[in-house]
Amino acid sequence: MKAAIDWSIYIWRLYWNDSCFQYLLPAAVLYLLIFHRKKRSVRQVLAFSALVLFVYLFPPTSKLICFCIGDNVYWRVLWLLPTIPVIALAATELLRGRRSRLARAALLLLCCGVIAISGRDMLSSGSYTRTVNRQKVPDPIAHICNRIQEEAQADGIREICMVSDEYVASYVRVYDPSITQAYGRWGRNAINRAARRVFHLMRQEEPNYRKIAKYARRAGCNFLVISVPKKKVRKIKRFGYVKIGDVGSYSIFQLEEN
Repeated sequence: MKAAIDWSIYIWRLYWNDSCFQYLLPAAVLYLLIFHRKKRSVRQVLAFSALVLFVYLFPPTSKLICFCIGDNVYWRVLWLLPTIPVIALAATELLRGRRSRLARAALLLLCCGVIAISGRDMLSSGSYTRTVNRQKVPDPIAHICNRIQEEAQADGIREICMVSDEYVASYVRVYDPSITQAYGRWGRNAINRAARRVFHLMRQEEPNYRKIAKYARRAGCNFLVISVPKKKVRKIKRFGYVKIGDVGSYSIFQLEEN
């Protein structure tokens, strides 16, 4: 239970980062509770906020959510928290209580200024980059798919079966659905038992490249895209895979028999 609570707190801090909204939200809640708790609209908004926080922080429900959608997207529960409506409601009630137009204008400018400096522009945070491909996937993924298609056409390969980690695979499905994947998201719908084995090997902190190549070949994958140190490339080549190129930190291998 302690681990679940620590995880919830960690995700909470990670979600807000350096934003001031994590302080504006409790300040708005306190203001509404003290001065406007008798209003029906205020009670409804605060009740829903309390429900979302309970579901997010209560260990049994947080564990259930992580089990259903995964730890890596657990933070999306906080999207349900009406942060902006609560802050806007508190600001509206604060302005409404002032009779002087000058006081209202000053408070409005103050509220807008606080909100303006409370976060960072999402385009300048480094999480988003401009792409040149029409599907709007990272350009390295587009280069990987194009290289695989070029080699497949040159060698007369009609059916491409590729295996890679989930980062590459998820974007490949968007950019080029004609490239068959050895398994789906989280290893689901694997084409055979060997493909499921590859999925688990890919997720290890220290991948066994020899076994990855071995089971990828058994799964019938004619292309392998993996981030591998140069000194480990020979372990993949032992099972018939030939390196045909590099894109960023990823190396592209093709089964020599094809």
